[in-house]
Amino acid sequence: MVKDLQTAAKHVSYEIEMLMFGGSKLGAWYSSPVSPPTGKHKNMALECFLLHFRNLRDFLCPQDGKTHEDDIFASDFLDKSEATYVADRKTLERDKKRLNKMLAHLSYDREPFIESGKDAWPVARMSIDMLEQLEVFLGLLSPEMRSWFPSNEQISDRKSEASYSLEADGPTPAA
Repeated sequence: MVKDLQTAAKHVSYEIEMLMFGGSKLGAWYSSPVSPPTGKHKNMALECFLLHFRNLRDFLCPQDGKTHEDDIFASDFLDKSEATYVADRKTLERDKKRLNKMLAHLSYDREPFIESGKDAWPVARMSIDMLEQLEVFLGLLSPEMRSWFPSNEQISDRKSEASYSLEADGPTPAA
């Protein structure tokens, strides 16, 4: 299979841009399925953010044994023959099980997360974590490949917004 990295970069850039856009519509914390302020627009922004976070997590940290030949991975851009981690897996997989159960598919495990109050998402922290890991990846690219992705300024601006939200809204969800 021939890999067209420049075309693949367009899809990865879309994921990055939508992660940043979805995160910018939320504060530091937001719950799923519903928490004040209620509204389908907030839920839509949250689910958009979480979906693109999950896609980028898997792009940077391929799941062992769960990859397909046509999957796009960060390691493809680094001329690696196999899918390898290009980011701090521990950081990006902090909410992995919960994210997979709450978003990826319908699961009977959703309700226990909600009942135990584990339905709040630290959007600002997750944004910062992901953007920092993307900066590491982007820093490994050749100047030509780097130009295929969102600019350092765009990423830095979104990180600043997320940091401000985290400071304004606090590090933990309101009780």
